[in-house]
Amino acid sequence: MSAPAMTKQAHADPSAAPAWLPWAGLAARLVVGAVLVVSGALKAAGAPEEFAIVISFYRIVPDSMVMSLAAILPWIELFVGWALILGYFTKQAAAAAIGLSSVFFLALLSTKLRGFNLPNCGCFGATWHVPPSATMGLDAALIALAAVALRHGGRRASLDNW
Repeated sequence: MSAPAMTKQAHADPSAAPAWLPWAGLAARLVVGAVLVVSGALKAAGAPEEFAIVISFYRIVPDSMVMSLAAILPWIELFVGWALILGYFTKQAAAAAIGLSSVFFLALLSTKLRGFNLPNCGCFGATWHVPPSATMGLDAALIALAAVALRHGGRRASLDNW
């Protein structure tokens, strides 16, 4: 059998995947889930008004939506994070994590491109201040890890397998 034929066959048969991939998927799922849970919990523990102030600094969301977004976003992060940690609706949770991290990355990028100097991205609430440039790197890493979780995260220690 030629090398291209073997490559196609290996990709077509999921059992031919390396044995470490499901473990990498589990690790990716746990890391992304933990970051989302910590981020959501730190924001949910504070007053929504504190997070609303940070959201308004981005100048992306209409003022009429800022408070609603500040009240609901931490709970979405918590829900998606716990779903990833538990392996519950893993593919959907990983896709949601990719979406959240992409939106966060693009929001930070837009502030940089528009010349705004955010002292704090607001990603971890009022208690933990991370520079926006570091958070952009974190978001990029979370997108990559969530993609691994999307593809391989539901195979080990997952409620999806029950």
